[in-house]
Amino acid sequence: MVKLCPLCGPIGSAFCMVMSAWGVIFLGLLGVFFYLQAVTLFPDLHFHIEKAGDFPVGKIGDAYGEKATQCWIAAGMYAVTLVLVFWQNKYNTQSVF
Repeated sequence: MVKLCPLCGPIGSAFCMVMSAWGVIFLGLLGVFFYLQAVTLFPDLHFHIEKAGDFPVGKIGDAYGEKATQCWIAAGMYAVTLVLVFWQNKYNTQSVF
């Protein structure tokens, strides 16, 4: 079986592994808090308001759900990166020859 060349070295893969693990945890929790409609995250919901009295009250729940989904998608992307750099870290600890 032919071994693929490493994409990053041992230090780079360890750093990316730590950052990816933190990204999965942070974005996963942020998605949970958006799903629970935390009031402190309301300023992060951006609405386009045409005039002063035209606030979209009915769309607040949808906006929270959309942001939660976006956070979970980003956490999944970080999880894929975590698996990739974990494989790279495993590859860097094995002898090539």
